[in-house]
Amino acid sequence: MPEESARITAEDGKLLERFRGTSLPRGYGQPSADILAVILRGADDVGHLGWMTDEQTYCFALIRARTLSTRCEQLPARHAPQIAAGPLLGGTGIGEEYSYFSALVLDGRGRFSFTGPSQGFGPVHQATVVFPSGRTAALLVYEVIGKYLDDAEICDEGHAHCFMATATMQDPDSP
Repeated sequence: MPEESARITAEDGKLLERFRGTSLPRGYGQPSADILAVILRGADDVGHLGWMTDEQTYCFALIRARTLSTRCEQLPARHAPQIAAGPLLGGTGIGEEYSYFSALVLDGRGRFSFTGPSQGFGPVHQATVVFPSGRTAALLVYEVIGKYLDDAEICDEGHAHCFMATATMQDPDSP
């Protein structure tokens, strides 16, 4: 379940309608509105959604003016407390190339932001989901403009969860 501020509301009607018109990756069904988390509410029908159907499966949807993109992933059997998984969507805007990155931070809670150099990165948008077990996951989306900067780090307020902004998800058991 998304925390209160991330739950779907009546104001999200157009966003939800556009999302429902999107095809999901093969093998994944449309989630119910009660598990959808709104990561970013944009004007009208633009925004970012995330959801977890269980503690091992997470999905992101980016809904832009002319683009819809969804991705679902399974966490590795054994994983680190934070897993970054990007890039999700690329495009052009205001004369520059950009990519949206998404990240899942297991057991994450609180505000996440860039801690070091972050020129060329947009703000970190987030939503938190809570499982019946009480475990949490923070779903993050942020924009990278131009070339990826390898030294930009994202952390929560207490620096308990930090990761490189352009890292990709890795299975600790893979060679």
